[in-house]
Amino acid sequence: MKKLISYAGIASLAAGLTACGGGGAGGGGSTTIVTPPPPSATAKYGAKFDAAFKADANSDPAEVVAGDVVAVDATAEPTPL
Repeated sequence: MKKLISYAGIASLAAGLTACGGGGAGGGGSTTIVTPPPPSATAKYGAKFDAAFKADANSDPAEVVAGDVVAVDATAEPTPL
């Protein structure tokens, strides 16, 4: 009985895989490969900078958030390199 159930399971799996198409190229046989465009030169400075750089001159300015402006103390001691 156990063998019959396992044979039935194997047969149903085989029928299911056969119904899926067999893994061929599918369709017309021509394959189109789409390559993404290269990143812009300003993308290396971050996504927010890149978006602000590409923004229209008449668009609303970006909101200032914490971390955008760094306070500079002219009287501080320089850090050794």
